[in-house]
Amino acid sequence: MTTTARCIEHLTRNVPSVEAITLCGSHRQGTSDIYSDRDIWVFCANDEPISEQLATTAFLPAGADCEVLFEGRDDTLTDHTVINVLTDTEVLNLKILHTRVLTAFSAQDPTLDGQYLEDLENYTTMQVLHDPTGVIATHQGWLRHHAVDTIGDWLLPPLASRYASTYWRSVYQGVLRTEEHAWRHLATHLIELLAQLGFAQAGVLPPPRKWLLSPRILTALPDGAGLTALLDQLHCTSTTNPDAVLGFYRALAAVEDALLHTGELYAGMWWRGVFTERITHLAHHTGRPDLLALTQAAPRPRTAP
Repeated sequence: MTTTARCIEHLTRNVPSVEAITLCGSHRQGTSDIYSDRDIWVFCANDEPISEQLATTAFLPAGADCEVLFEGRDDTLTDHTVINVLTDTEVLNLKILHTRVLTAFSAQDPTLDGQYLEDLENYTTMQVLHDPTGVIATHQGWLRHHAVDTIGDWLLPPLASRYASTYWRSVYQGVLRTEEHAWRHLATHLIELLAQLGFAQAGVLPPPRKWLLSPRILTALPDGAGLTALLDQLHCTSTTNPDAVLGFYRALAAVEDALLHTGELYAGMWWRGVFTERITHLAHHTGRPDLLALTQAAPRPRTAP
């Protein structure tokens, strides 16, 4: 029996306060590689006084080689603690937390906050290894009903609004102000938001940010390769070349057309109006006819069929 299996067996058989055990992280997602640790979350009874000392003495089988991760906490009662167990084949990352952490999270209203989205994806997709009373199954069922099955209602509208706002700001920084680093930062965020929109519109929670733009994750989207190509194009585009910057927005428009439906939410791709309306106004206001010529090659909002 491997050390990992021995640790899990010890937790299920010899630690009465353990209520459930789940597999999280890249091993659950199918994105693991030789550098990945195995993320195991151990849910304990709420009255169990969790501490690093308890975790290393009572939660591990005899002889397990472990390294405590320092996360700025002293050895006092906490909602969770994390330890690394060095096994014969891998690093076993044990996160030990109270079940009330999951209960409190489930009681939250869905939000666009990045940490909420990442936690929601983790909690709803974690693989159950031990759940004798069904506590994980109950919470996962509620979260799927409350937040996952309804992402079209609560996630898509604010995501689209944030995308539109970032789009306009990026055009100002890249086309009008030619702020190289500011534009590249905003454009990168724009690609991230577009990927999230693609997943959400497909009815799937966006993956964690560190995997969001991975080519092996993006293959699940209709034009995932287009998003990867956008990143490559962005990295070699300079704001000193206006035609190249507009070329990025034209390529972005093509990916938008492939990923986003033409329903009411995206009617006209209204954010493209920054070229056809706002910059046109600014060209007249500032006496810069060159802006008018520049925007002739810019993406246009869609017209009604």
